[in-house]
Order: sequence, then C-alpha cells, then structure tokens
Amino acid sequence: MFSLPAILLLLSLTHASPLEKCSVPLQMGLAKSFAALSATTLTSTGATALTGVSGVGDGGVWPGTAIVGFPPGTASGQLEAGTVTAQDGEAACLTAYNAALALVPTAALPSSDLGGVTLEAGVYTFPSSAVVLSSTLTLSGAGQFVFQILTTFEAAAAAKVVLANGAQACNVYFIVGSSATIGAAAEMKGNIIAYTAIGASEAASNSGTWCALNAAVTLIDNALQAQAGTCE
Repeated sequence: MFSLPAILLLLSLTHASPLEKCSVPLQMGLAKSFAALSATTLTSTGATALTGVSGVGDGGVWPGTAIVGFPPGTASGQLEAGTVTAQDGEAACLTAYNAALALVPTAALPSSDLGGVTLEAGVYTFPSSAVVLSSTLTLSGAGQFVFQILTTFEAAAAAKVVLANGAQACNVYFIVGSSATIGAAAEMKGNIIAYTAIGASEAASNSGTWCALNAAVTLIDNALQAQAGTCE
C-alpha cells in the first residue's frame, strides 16, 4: 500500500500507480443491456444508433414515456417507454449510483481535468465539484474505475477515454452529482450515471450505459453501445 506522500508524488506526474481495487465491485444489474436510460425523455436528432445487449432494452424511459426521434434514429432491439423493463433499468442505475457514492476514495486527484492523465483502477475524487475531460484519459489494467463527481461532468469536443492493458468499459463509472455534457465527436468508454440529465453533441459515441436519474437524455447523431462484458 502506498503512503500518502508517494501517491501524491505519482499523481503529480499525471500517472497513478496501482491503487486499491474496489472491495465490492459495482454492478449495473438490469441496466447493463441498455445503451441509454432516462427518467423523463429520450430524445434524438438525426441518425443516432443505439445498440443494446442481446437486442433487449436498447433505450428506455421511466417513469416518463417520451421517446422522440426514432426514426430516423435506430435501435438494434427494443425501445422501452414507461415499461417494467425500463423501470427495472432505472432502479438498477440508482442502486449503482448510491453504491458508487458509498465507496471510500482511494485517491484525491490534484486536478479536476482528467485530460492527459493515465490511471489504474481506483475510486477517485477531485479538488472541485465540476470535472472536465479536455483531451485523452487513459485507463489501464483490470479492476473498476470510479469517478465521484459532485456536480457537473463535461467532456470536450473530440475528447476520448482510452482503455489499455485489460481495462473494460463496463468497469468504468462516472458518477455525476448533477448533469453530464458530452462534446461533439467525443469517444467515451464507460457508464455515466447522472443525477439529473445527460446531453451529447453531434457524433459523440460511447461504449457502456448512459443513465439520467431525474431528467432527459438528449442525443444528436450519436453511436451508443451497451457493454456488459464479463464485469458482472
């Protein structure tokens, strides 16, 4: 186990050495088959493509029922508007959100910008409540990556998350205390669970599940693919 001074030194070099893994792995449960889930409205403009796992529950809304923009948007399987399947998915997102917030952090990052950083598995906090991804975040190795974000998360245009050395999208969790905004052509990997809303600009993509617990998911020509993987 690293001492605190050693951890701070390594983080200052924008590369975190191995940190303690989550003792109780997070799970997306019945939400893992969804590419996007919303509490109120799932809205798409243009040729958004949602790909779920096994063609079940690609996109869903609960307790709302509004799914707008499909077509021209497409889904490989079912769109669940106000169904029990969508309700179960939203409930699973809430469970994962609360479980993630309850995890004890393994490191406090020195910057609230994840751009240009390489991290190994751990539970991370930030010096300010709002977090940005300005460029490339590299996640390396097995285990879960949990980012506890108090208010907003914003990925800049063309920002990306890169997985290396066995890291999996289904093991990545951005836990957002209010809303997440994903910039144009950003290439995301992981589960984003936002307490309020998620909005994506044109041509942004994701592998994992996007879940808005209390408001809308708004999409524009996006490619979202659920990634259950072997994480659960």
